[in-house]
Formats: sequence, C-alpha cells, structure tokens
Amino acid sequence: MDLFAKSLSSNSPTNAKTLAVRVISIILDESHPLFKEYGSWDSIGTVFFDSISKPTFYRPEEDPNSESLSAYPTAKPLFSQQKSFPLINETVYIVSAPSLESSEYSSADNYYYISTINLWNSQQHNVLPEQMFNPIISDNQQKTLQQVEAGSPQIENSTNLNVEIGKTFIPRSNIYPLRPYEGDVIYEGRWGNSIRLGSTVQSQGNSWSNTGTNGDPILIIRNGQYPTTQSPGQYILENLNQDNSSIYFTSTQQLPISGSSTDYTSYTQNPPSLPNQYSGPQILINSGRLILNSVSDHILFSSKKSINLNSIDGVNVDTRGNFVIQSPKIYLGDSEDSLTQPVILGDDLVSLLTDILSDLNTLTRSLQNQVGVPVGTPLAPTSLAAQLIADKIPNYKRRVSQLLSNTTRTAI
Repeated sequence: MDLFAKSLSSNSPTNAKTLAVRVISIILDESHPLFKEYGSWDSIGTVFFDSISKPTFYRPEEDPNSESLSAYPTAKPLFSQQKSFPLINETVYIVSAPSLESSEYSSADNYYYISTINLWNSQQHNVLPEQMFNPIISDNQQKTLQQVEAGSPQIENSTNLNVEIGKTFIPRSNIYPLRPYEGDVIYEGRWGNSIRLGSTVQSQGNSWSNTGTNGDPILIIRNGQYPTTQSPGQYILENLNQDNSSIYFTSTQQLPISGSSTDYTSYTQNPPSLPNQYSGPQILINSGRLILNSVSDHILFSSKKSINLNSIDGVNVDTRGNFVIQSPKIYLGDSEDSLTQPVILGDDLVSLLTDILSDLNTLTRSLQNQVGVPVGTPLAPTSLAAQLIADKIPNYKRRVSQLLSNTTRTAI
C-alpha cells in the first residue's frame, strides 16, 4: 500500500475520504509522452500527481520524456460531464473509488480528482510550487507562498510565479474575478469568460438593478472581460457595452445598452421602447458581430408587435431565390405621412400606354391624309407634324414594352 493509499484509508477525520496532491503532469492530447501507454484518447484528463509534503521533485519542464514520470500515481476526473482540467503545479483533491476491474477484484480501485484547490482565490490559476527546495522561486515569491498558506487571499505575485504551469498557459494580470452578490451562482473561466445566475440587488452598484425588486432573476453569459486596470485581485462587474460578447436573460431588469442605431421615425404610432429603457423579460445579445446561420432549414422571426431592422449604413438583402413581401399595405419612404403616391401596376400601365399609342398612330395617319384648299392640297404643317410623330410611335411602343421589371412583382 503506497503513501496515498494509506492516507486515503486512514480513519483520521482529515484524511478519511480525500487527499490534497500536487499535479506534476496532465495528458491533454497525443503529444504527451505517455498518451498511448495510458489509453490513448481514453487517457485525456489523466493527471500524474505527487505529495505536497514530501515531493520527489520530478520536473516535466526539464525532462518531458523521462520514464520516471510513469512511476507516479495517476488520477482521472471524477465527473464525466464536467471538464475542468488543472494546470501543472496546481493542487487537487483525490479520492479512491471503484475501477473497471472492481467487479472481479473488490480491491481494484482507481484514484479520481475532484477539483482544483482555491489557494490564491483566483480564477486564473492556483499553482503551489515546491517552495522549500525549489531554487527557481525568489525570496519574494517564497514570502507570497507562505502568506497563502497562512490564509492570505489573492496576492499580486500569484500571476508572476516563475514556475512551470503548462505549454501554452500564460497568466494574465488584467483578468479580475466577478463580484458576487447574495445568492449568486457564478462560473468563471480563466480568461474573463463567465456565467452568472444572479438576481436584482438594489443599491449595490450594478447596472441591472435599477428596476424590479430584489430577487428578480437574471442570467448573464459573458465572453471576454473589458479592458481595465484595477488593484490586483479586485472584483469587477460585467460591462454590457464593453465586454467582448454578452448574452443577458432578464425578467424585470432595465439594461444600459448603447444601441448602435435607434432611429424609429418610421413608426407613426406606438414606436418600440428604446433599448436602454425597456424593463421586462427579454434576451439581449451584444457583440462586435452577430451571425445567425441555418444549414438545413429556415430562420423564423416571430413577433406579436413589429420586427424592426435598424442600421446606420443600410439594410441589404441578397438572395438567389424569391424575395416575397405579403402585406395588406406596403410603404416606401421616410414616413407614412409623406407616402401620398401609390405604386403603379406595371402590366396595366403598359397595356394602357400601348392602346394610347395605337390610337395616336391612327390619328397621325389620318392627319397626314387631310387636304386643304384648293381641294387635294395637303395641310402642310399638320401633315408634317403627323408624319414625324408617326415615325416615332414604333420606338415608343418598343420602349413601353421594356418598362416591365423582370424581378419585381406587386399584387393588385
């Protein structure tokens, strides 16, 4: 029975079920030297761990292909539906639980890890290097680690530890934790992405609690914290207008969104509320660009009131199929009050103009043959004018026939 098995099987109150260990390596892809040996793709998430109190000083950054890594015990994620893999040198809780072989051997247990221990009180990382014997940690960092063990919350040096964390992970000092409120459930990633299951909390300085009552639910999904400079470890709030991308699900809240275009002059009555004045259930999506893409079926917009398309540069519709508008009334212009001219029916207009030109042709031919005095003498001015018009009539008819659009149709 190894050190960890003894600790986990101990009857002492502190080690009866879980044990804190340090992660020294983790399999995340096929580039890990023990990827195939530990099950190929089934090995993803497997950590190699060491004791915190009596480390053996294996350092994968110095010798990533060392066979000595296989001598360390391993643990897999305890939860299959939740993936929150630790970084190298973070500490996790491990438990001993049944393995696939448990049905044949009652003692066949595996180690599983639960979660990263929140040493620094930071969503960025919570590494704990081997402080006593690690020569790469400075005296200043040594003091910081001792403060952490004494219970000191997030410290500035937590983002500047000169210690192996991973291949691509670089801590950022400008990522800040979200301020919590009573009753909040908050999930935070390491890079300023978060989910807040919160509520209206009046008189607490947030941007969504100006309306409604305490406890009205709100759900905020944020990806990419806005640029800011705060004191290390200081808590911040979501910023609807400056965060990279956000989705807000509201119940009674009024959100201070800065709409890119809010010109509703096309409404002669009952215009929609301005985006920053509406308070009620709504879903607000805000980002640098929005794409709705359907690969096999329709995109359907349905509204009990109007659907407003509001933009500064223009509204473009490109389609290779039909563009159909079915409505009892269609208005084109600045406002309904200025729309005094109706649209002409093209087929009927062409038919009318063709008939007029045919009658005009008959008239001009008749005028060409009129005689004056003495009898038989043509009326020179009238005849000449009629002849000129008659010569133009075939071209008029051809131009009229070309007036009809090949793409646009209207109903009678």
